[in-house]
Amino acid sequence: MSQTTDFVAELIYAANTIDDVTPFERRRLLESGMAIVAAQRELLELRGNIVPLQPDFMQAMAKLAEIAGRDNGIEMLIAVGMLNLADEIRRLRVLCKATEA
Repeated sequence: MSQTTDFVAELIYAANTIDDVTPFERRRLLESGMAIVAAQRELLELRGNIVPLQPDFMQAMAKLAEIAGRDNGIEMLIAVGMLNLADEIRRLRVLCKATEA
């Protein structure tokens, strides 16, 4: 598996076991996922593809990462955010693969 695929699997696993994931690890996962999304979007833009992003997606993820780092973060909200981030990474990865061909 690729590093991206491994990371998506890690995000999904963390979302499904959110009770066991520390606030530090939640924040780390969300911030790492945001960096991957930014890199994938940049790669697509360099190839001349414009990829629509959900309105305010990155801002919402940044806010969620801040909340996730707190001890009183809402676990269900954080888990849903992780799953949304995993979906965005997968979507962009498919688009990156399509432009390679």
